[in-house]
Amino acid sequence: MLSLEALKTEIKGEFFLREELKEHDVKKVDAMADIIIKPSGKKELQKVLLLLEKSGYPHVVINSKGRVVFPDRRFHGAVIVTDLKL
Repeated sequence: MLSLEALKTEIKGEFFLREELKEHDVKKVDAMADIIIKPSGKKELQKVLLLLEKSGYPHVVINSKGRVVFPDRRFHGAVIVTDLKL
């Protein structure tokens, strides 16, 4: 199982626990995330996606303009917030 400490060791960026997405300039999304990850660049985004996929941890990638609807106003998993061009 992937731990938050393992992610912080492997990934350069910012990590936040149990926070509202609106506190991170994500517009039109009224929900809380267990983990918010803001990778520092494209390579870090690729690394975090690979780590989350390998561990089977639920995750979604959105940007600050995204429209996402979470069924119970909460996403039980990692939300990766980035405005990087993919």
